[in-house]
Amino acid sequence: MRVIRALLVLLITTSISLGQTSEKSNLIKSNSTFLQPIAVTIGGNFVVNGSFTSFTTQRLDHFITEVFIEAQKNALGRLTQIEAQQKVLDEFSKYPLREITLKRANGDVQKIDLLKYRLTGDFKYNPYLMNDDVIIFPGYDDKTNFVEIDGAVNKPVKFQYVEGDKLSDAILFAGGLNKSYENVSIAEISRLHDKGTREELIKVNLTDDFSLLRGDRIRIPFEQNNKKEFKALVIGEVNSPGYVYITKNNSTVQDVINKANGFTPSAWLERTELLRGSSESQVLKMESLRRSFEKDRNYNFLATERLLNELNVEQLKLFRMADTFPQDSMVVIIDNALRLIDNKSIIDFTKINSDSSADGKFIINDGDIIVVPRKEELVYVFGQVKNPGYQKYETGKKYNHYIERAGGLGERAEDEIKIIKGNSYAWTTADIKSVIDPGDFIYVPKNVPKSFEYYIRAIGSISSVVTAIATIILIVIQSGK
Repeated sequence: MRVIRALLVLLITTSISLGQTSEKSNLIKSNSTFLQPIAVTIGGNFVVNGSFTSFTTQRLDHFITEVFIEAQKNALGRLTQIEAQQKVLDEFSKYPLREITLKRANGDVQKIDLLKYRLTGDFKYNPYLMNDDVIIFPGYDDKTNFVEIDGAVNKPVKFQYVEGDKLSDAILFAGGLNKSYENVSIAEISRLHDKGTREELIKVNLTDDFSLLRGDRIRIPFEQNNKKEFKALVIGEVNSPGYVYITKNNSTVQDVINKANGFTPSAWLERTELLRGSSESQVLKMESLRRSFEKDRNYNFLATERLLNELNVEQLKLFRMADTFPQDSMVVIIDNALRLIDNKSIIDFTKINSDSSADGKFIINDGDIIVVPRKEELVYVFGQVKNPGYQKYETGKKYNHYIERAGGLGERAEDEIKIIKGNSYAWTTADIKSVIDPGDFIYVPKNVPKSFEYYIRAIGSISSVVTAIATIILIVIQSGK
């Protein structure tokens, strides 16, 4: 009995051992087959044609992408100019992703749609490769063989048309319907006839899954959704600086400042301004302000320096063909700078909390910026002084006190010194009665001798006027005889 049991154990053990050996052998054989390289040929309208090495574990899209990247790298490696590289990149990106033909060695033929695969992840559009496969890309003219879709979709797009395409395919390629639009139910299809001279406008329900034709242009109508990110930016001396959310055409200056928790005690309301992108320079300035604030929430007004650089470019354009003397050009520079800078809504922020004032009821638009500077107890002295710059304001002190603090007058200083009021930028000639306030400017002009040419031109201009008057008088006299 014991002998029989021993024989049975030996038999079972041997069978298991043989089975494991067979299974291991089959697995090795299988892995060897998977790792064996195969030959795949690419033809047609692709960036490169020829036979390439692949594996049976590789799907078509993976294989095509590898060949594409390698060909692109080889082409760009021979180019040094950025323009040429960009041109190559543009050309490489034009190969078709749809209606690709896959021919098997056994005679089977499949149509491949890599665009659908990349959007759906459905592997039926992206099969594994086999030895001696041939991949043929079709010819593709994106100016005639297309369908275009726009409107209430996530990504308006123009895509390669394939026979049998339906409305649902177009919506898929456009990233689906945009869910922010409500009650979207129809599509308008513009279809041209008679060599493009006659339009047929077809309205269909989205549920009908209408069949498309080459050249169809689809629009998914929608009602405008005004639930947008309406906001304004408040910078500087408010208790909660930053973006404030507003309504469309219904939020006032007073509302916005209240949402920013009001002004700080240091707010300089006389210098506070509302910026609105009503000119190119304003847009540039506002964009610079936004970038500076988003980079540093404790905004330090460095954007002003950037704006000055932009103004210099504008001035160079203005003076390239100007026929002016340096003295005249300075006047133009000032006027042009004011034209660019002083393009803002006029609001007196000292009155925005007054019920009797219209300033607080001024409507804020999406994208507006309110800049609230810190009130500085300073006076700025510049021009022909030895040390131009800011001087600390002292109550009751006259203009000559600040000039002395700035090192005194320079050698070419004019006698007629100017005071520029900080709240209005009005110019006055300084005298002993002039009152200096915080934020004022004291300007000491330079006594610049005018060139000889200047006087010659001035005399010439006067002579022309005199000659013209004399001619008129002579004509009058002659006509009276």
